Amino acid sequence: MKKYHTNGKLLITGEYLVLKGATAFAIPLNKGQTLMVETSNEAGLQWRAETPNGLWFKAKFDDELKLLESTDHKKAETLQLMLQKSVEQNPSIQSKLNNSSVTTMLEFDPSWGWGSSSTLLHLLEQWLRINPYQLMDETIGGSGYDIACAVANSPIFYRRTAGTDPQITPAHFNPPFLQEMGIVYLNKKQSSSSQVKSFLASTSSQKDLVTEISELSEKFSTTKEINSFMSLMHQHEQIIAMATGLTPIQELLFPGFNGAVKSLGAWGGDFALFLSEENFNSNKKWFESKGYPVVIPLEEVIINR
Repeated sequence: MKKYHTNGKLLITGEYLVLKGATAFAIPLNKGQTLMVETSNEAGLQWRAETPNGLWFKAKFDDELKLLESTDHKKAETLQLMLQKSVEQNPSIQSKLNNSSVTTMLEFDPSWGWGSSSTLLHLLEQWLRINPYQLMDETIGGSGYDIACAVANSPIFYRRTAGTDPQITPAHFNPPFLQEMGIVYLNKKQSSSSQVKSFLASTSSQKDLVTEISELSEKFSTTKEINSFMSLMHQHEQIIAMATGLTPIQELLFPGFNGAVKSLGAWGGDFALFLSEENFNSNKKWFESKGYPVVIPLEEVIINR
């Protein structure tokens, strides 16, 4: 049996504008996804995807990657496209897919948006020796910061412009108030792929906003004073609101929070980052009282801080 593992991710800065060349600040997580491959007596490819809650979906393909059966047709079709495009990159892997049984195990709830797709792209790179950024471009789309996080062992700065290789630089992140920082689940998943397509349909280059966000990304990594960091969070939200026409999450859902709340990734779902001068447990109780029960210390999920 062959076994591969990769990290999940959180995008701290640069959502949306990273698609137009802004430098983003992102953090790999200590939760990710594992892929295990075994030889099968059955022809074709058997695929089983699991989560902490049990079976996510399973699918069966013939030796030419025709989808024969699945428990979730949409997920199976996305997987099929990834495999087909992998074979187009490297035709020699077709035989590697045949007579194989694959099991993937997510270490987090897939509705959390921690990288169920990006971790799979990097797992396919490890197993099939393909280019995950090209595969992303040809399938689900995106900036690729999440693929960079999949293999990183520390926070990163990430930048990629169309048609170029990504620029990935290690970043430092260990502010003295880290123990007060948390993330709160917004009780729904946001489809990042659909938001990517919508945002890229915008014809504006938004150069000034791209520059501002790139500068803020570095400040997020280095700022050591709690009120300054909260000010950066508010500034970032206002810039992205200008870029997208969307309403900042604190204004929308948490106007009474005595601190700062910032969206992570595509606005409207998944997780938000929060920080205040109150201790983490007090803030946790506040969010729970508002109907948001999944509240996690940031330092518990980031890798090798």
